[in-house]
Amino acid sequence: MTLPEPGPPQKKTLKRAKLLTRPTKPGSSLDRMTLLAHQLKAPLSVISALAQSLARRGHRMPSDDVRERAKKIWLASRRLDELIGTIMNFTRANAGGIVLHRTLFDIKAVLHRISREHEQLSGFRRCKLDIDVLPDRLSGDAVLIEQALGIVLANALRYSPEDRHVVVTGSVCEKAIAVTIADEGIGIPASDLPFISQPFFRAANTKHVPGTGLGLSLARHIVSLHSGKLLIESEEGRGTVVRIKLPREPD
Repeated sequence: MTLPEPGPPQKKTLKRAKLLTRPTKPGSSLDRMTLLAHQLKAPLSVISALAQSLARRGHRMPSDDVRERAKKIWLASRRLDELIGTIMNFTRANAGGIVLHRTLFDIKAVLHRISREHEQLSGFRRCKLDIDVLPDRLSGDAVLIEQALGIVLANALRYSPEDRHVVVTGSVCEKAIAVTIADEGIGIPASDLPFISQPFFRAANTKHVPGTGLGLSLARHIVSLHSGKLLIESEEGRGTVVRIKLPREPD
């Protein structure tokens, strides 16, 4: 059967359909703004819905239900704070506005603290720490190093099954220390691995998990500011190993 040629109204409809289905250029400004808006809106929606339920029915709820909703509000607010911090520091990094404030700090204490915090944010999964060999004092910007380590640890927990551990290991040599964070999660496809630290890039197998694609880019930049290295090894379906190497003393 021969179909008739589309007339003017049909041509307009077909043209509009093509425009709607045409893929947008990866990494376009519109894509990036849409992604960031969506990621910020998700925890805000959780906070709004739970706070509204407490305001309306909190006085009639069992105390356990009130505590559970309060805990979810806290977790969502922490996620929102984490997202805003990442976006702000990424913007500062792009503008060359990150300045190191070096101090001597206890990197083991930092790792213990972020492990506890991120276990809670990810649903109380367990981290295994083997970091006793790390020095008690390390020279660097403690706030920025904590953010970089937190980004990597959060990714490991976020992309791992709930019944698997994330292992954090410390090692030392004469002039440097290393923190290795290994998971048994979904891994990174080999074709995506070369691009995984680029801003806004997300691996093809992570679309089901919320994220901005900014974290690893920011973490690598922070480590680079300390004259260190962030190295990634991964196999899809087997897990990911991220190793952060930092000099013990500034260059």
